[in-house]
Amino acid sequence: MSRKNTQNEDYKISEIIEKLKSALGVKGDVDVARALEVDPRLMGVWKGRNTIPYDKIISLCIKNHIGLEWIFSEGAAVPSEYQEQQLLVMEKEGYVRVPRYEVQASAGGGAIIHSEQIVDHLYFKADWVKNVLGIPRDCLALIAVHGDSMEPTLSNGDLILVDTRVSRVEDGAIYVLQFDDALLVKRLQKKFDGSVVIRSDNPLYEPEILHGDDTEKLKIVGRVVWAGGII
Repeated sequence: MSRKNTQNEDYKISEIIEKLKSALGVKGDVDVARALEVDPRLMGVWKGRNTIPYDKIISLCIKNHIGLEWIFSEGAAVPSEYQEQQLLVMEKEGYVRVPRYEVQASAGGGAIIHSEQIVDHLYFKADWVKNVLGIPRDCLALIAVHGDSMEPTLSNGDLILVDTRVSRVEDGAIYVLQFDDALLVKRLQKKFDGSVVIRSDNPLYEPEILHGDDTEKLKIVGRVVWAGGII
């Protein structure tokens, strides 16, 4: 089912297709058509008529954890009936929506994530969230990694899924931390004397050790439970 993009005639369907290529990591229209499970010849028809199959693209985005708000930005908003359809597809196919925040771990100048920083949502299988992670959906958040201090475990630009319920240290796990004005992603180790070792997986970065009152300055935003590459 295709619809004319009546909300912004200057916004080309080709731009949405280019975004899909970027998100899927492919180069050709044929690859996008294959992902949408349609005849590749339709891609030219859609571009020529400035039409788009919202239902197929919504399903593809949900399946591949691609942010719909990003795909349909710059004037190509999803019509209200398709917004409703998006929710129906999500529920029917058993997905839950997780907010992505406009903050970067280990970039500095971060601070606590706030609702007004939500810029997008990604979708995860409800069964996986419930049975594998065991985390309520309202306690999950997505943020981006900045820098190479956690290489090779986490790379620059990776999205990390954070369990925001966590307030205590599990030895050796990776956490998003707020320390002074910086938002960091590091591996933590708690020692018997009460000190906390903040480690980077990249051997080029030396560990830091917090003692006594300094450990009170360390606020755990959440534990990293999943990581994905650049989208």
